[in-house]
Amino acid sequence: MSNHLPVLAQIANDAHEAAAVALRSAAQSAKDAGSALIEAKALVPHGEWEAWLKGNFKGGSRTAQRYMRVAKRWPEITAKTTCVSDLTVNEALRVLEARDDLDEALALKAEAEAVFHELDVLAAAVDTAQLAGLQFIIKRTAELHDLAVDIRSRSIVESARLAKELEATR
Repeated sequence: MSNHLPVLAQIANDAHEAAAVALRSAAQSAKDAGSALIEAKALVPHGEWEAWLKGNFKGGSRTAQRYMRVAKRWPEITAKTTCVSDLTVNEALRVLEARDDLDEALALKAEAEAVFHELDVLAAAVDTAQLAGLQFIIKRTAELHDLAVDIRSRSIVESARLAKELEATR
């Protein structure tokens, strides 16, 4: 066994620790970069942002967008996790995506509830409606049926996507 192995082990362990520290501070650094980029974008003349980025920012346009998104939505990130200092940039963005997914699910639910409410109103109106009113109710009920089918399809697709993402995290 070489006497050099303990030195190599120490180098590997030191580098591992440095990598772990760097990863843990990545989300905070992304937020700081994003805040600076947001401020810079407000100062750059209209239509010149991409050129300014290319000439002044070492990351690409997509990286700038990600950092700015983290900065803009930092309160949401900090509200969803107990230890922001342990988040990587991708984990911070996943926190935001989870919130976006919840918002999408709530929007689908609200849309479905509005359809069902209108159907209830139409059903109640059937008893007192004249011929023209009944024709409108029939037409509108068919439209609402199509809308409900669309909402159901979107919710099935969204549920399948979320289930797949959840399975991938296990």
